[in-house]
Parts: sequence; structure tokens; C-alpha cells
Amino acid sequence: MPEPLIQQEECICAPATATGGAVAVLRLSGEHADAIASKCWKSLGGKRVEQLQPREMVLGAVEGPDGVIDPQCMAVRMPAPHSYTGEDVVEFHCHGGAVCARAVLRELLRAGARLARPGEFTRRAFLNGKLDLTQAEAVMDLVSAGSDAALHLASRQLDGSLGRKVSEVQDALQDILAEVESRLDFPEEELDFRPPKLLREQMEHIADELARLAATRNQGEVLRDGVSLVLAGPPNVGKSSLLNLLLGRDRAIVSELPGTTRDTIEAPAQIRGIPFRLVDTAGVRADATDQVEHAGIERSRASIAEADLILWVYDAARPYAEQTWPDWKHRGQLLFVANKCDLLPPGTCSNQPPDAEAIFVSALRNEGIERLAAAMEQAVLGGHPAQSDIAVAARHADLFERAASALAQAAPAITDQDWEIAAIPIRSAIAELGRITGKFTPPDVLDTIFSRFCIGK
Repeated sequence: MPEPLIQQEECICAPATATGGAVAVLRLSGEHADAIASKCWKSLGGKRVEQLQPREMVLGAVEGPDGVIDPQCMAVRMPAPHSYTGEDVVEFHCHGGAVCARAVLRELLRAGARLARPGEFTRRAFLNGKLDLTQAEAVMDLVSAGSDAALHLASRQLDGSLGRKVSEVQDALQDILAEVESRLDFPEEELDFRPPKLLREQMEHIADELARLAATRNQGEVLRDGVSLVLAGPPNVGKSSLLNLLLGRDRAIVSELPGTTRDTIEAPAQIRGIPFRLVDTAGVRADATDQVEHAGIERSRASIAEADLILWVYDAARPYAEQTWPDWKHRGQLLFVANKCDLLPPGTCSNQPPDAEAIFVSALRNEGIERLAAAMEQAVLGGHPAQSDIAVAARHADLFERAASALAQAAPAITDQDWEIAAIPIRSAIAELGRITGKFTPPDVLDTIFSRFCIGK
């Protein structure tokens, strides 16, 4: 990682808050942030930003060539290195809304600032050693979190949990590498070396830990990106009622008339800490003749093909043979849900698909929903809880796997005491881990990572 406190001569500026709120925050960062902000703002007592005490918020006004833009704008300066980016930072807290914030931003740009690129504030924080790369990535994860579990995961990563774990593993490998290289440099010395068997066991333990971290990729993707869940089934089996129950609100029209849902209906939901994108589809039946209904069924087929999870909902009170799954092409997991179980005699669960076990629920009476939620969690997370402190992203998992593979190559060489051969893959494993935290990350990879950010972060 580059040495900290590299203050960029170019002063960047961007809104740090979304348009439309009551208050808008505009942030400047760079060597001339104080001077540029001073051209636009002065306090009620006549002070410019350069004259303010650090981290003291002061009320003033933003002025332009044509007069006052915002008569009540708070300003605060945060000198380097004690700021988010590690550079001189100034923030204006002005009135919200599109017009006022845009006018203040325009004035700052006119005074000499440049509009920040996506993720440029966080990139400067990374380059100045304020964050490692895993923490920088967590900033965007925090902003885009779609569930409590995703928010918890992003918060833990921003706090440095993943970076600390990677550093611990790197330190352990550096210790092993130091001994391997010492054996190369001092082959005749009777130093206090560990037995080769012990060195290999320690390295294999590290490789197992890397594999365990890589295996959290699926959970990380689920919590960060969410799960596409499609409710499909024959007409009038209660799909829309079940959708409304899972959402906790009436989103879809519910009617006794078959074919009420003619198009897909989508809505987000958080179930057991997992962000789902629920899709209610038109009823599926083979004898559809209405052109609109047929189009709705085709959309159902398309939604099923792309879904991560499919609930095939059927009427528990009618024979399953009349409501069979059409065996359409799909990539996601398939769960069978027997709705309207309240119409069955108590304890009756015999109306099952031939090769699967259905989950019996009653959307009308809110029965069996916890069993369904547990089955959904099991399907997308494989039984692991959704509150893990570390669940890696795909980029991290690939690098963990490559590091583990390198250590597997080193193990036989350690057993054979071929220390020169063993050192090469151990160094490679350390370098792969350094790409996770940003110590050895190429600029093009950084460009890709920070391009995902919004402007102002």
C-alpha cells in the first residue's frame, strides 16, 4: 500500500448526500480545499473557511457573483491527516433540494474544484492509508445494503474484520517463509528450526482456514446481492395471498376468480435477514386459450428460468396430479408449497409431489410460514446463519482459493526439505492475500472496484 498522507493537488468536490433531502452535504477534498471554500462562503461574523477552527461547524452564507445562494449554510473544515480522505476536507451543509444544492456545487466548481469521479473520495482514503481495500469496498456495501444482515456484514468489514483476518494469516505465512528462507541462507547452522512435519501442518492449517473463508462466498453474494424468488403455480392456489403475507402488506390483488394475476408483480422483502426480490407470476395451466393469459404464462416461464429460488405453490385440498410442476428449465432451487392446508383434516399431509416433500402452509390463517421461511433460508444459505461476521465477496474468494492452491504446491517441497522450491509458492500465497487488502493490487483492479461507487463516496 502506498505511504499515507499523499495530498492531491487537485481539489475534488461532490454531493455526499442524495438529492431531495432536507439537508444537502457537499464535500471538498484536496490541497486547496480551504482556499476554494473560502471563495464561496463566509460566516455571519465575516470569517472565511480558512479562519475556522478544525472540526467546528459554523453558520454562514454561500455567495456567488449574483448574490447570496444559501443564507444559512453550515461549514466545517477537517485538516489533513485527520479526515476521511487523509487530505484537507471541507464540508458544506446547506439546504436540500435539487436547486439549492446544485447551485452551491456549481459555485464550488467555478471557484476551482473539480467534480469527483465515482468512488474518488474513498479511493483517496485508501491511497492515504486511512482504509484498506476491504474496508473501502465495505463503504459501497454499506450504502447498498438491502437487509439488516447485509448492513451488519458491511459494518463489520468496514470496521476491519476481514482485513484483520487476512493480516493474521499473512503474518503466520511470513513467519513460515522466514524459517524456510533461513534454512536456505544458513544450511549448516544449528538454529532452533521447527521440524518439517510441524511446518507443513501449520501451513496446511492456514490453507484450511483460507478454504473456509472462500466457502463463505455464497453467503456473501446472497446477503449483498439478494435472492430472486418466484412464486409460481396453477391459477387460484393463493400465490398472491402468500406474496402479501411474506411482504407483510397487500401488494397483489387477491380474488377468488382464477387468472386475477396476468403479469408478474415484483416487490422487495427481508426474510430471516436475507434480502429477497419476490416475483408473483400468472397462474400456469396447460389449457390457457386467452391471449393475455397465455402471454402471462410465458412471462412466468421466463421469470422461473432466471430465478435463484422457485416456490411451486399448489392447492393442498386438490390432487397434486392436477397441479404438477411443468418441469420448465430453471437454474435456481425448487421448493414445493402446499397452500390452503386449513382445508385439510388436521394432521393430513399426504398430498405430496412424488419425488419431493412439500411445505404445508395456509396463507389465509398464517400457518406454516415459519417452516417455509426456514426452508427458504436453508435453500439459499445451505443451513448457515445469515449473521456471519465475515462473508467474502467473489473477488476475495478467488484470491483465497489461489492462495490455498499455492500452499498446496508448497507442502510436498517442505516434506522433502526442498526449501528453495517451497519458498516460491509461499511468497505467491502472501502476494495473493495482499491483493485482498490492497497491498499488491494493480491500478486496473482498483479502477474496476471504485467504478462501482457512486459520486460523492
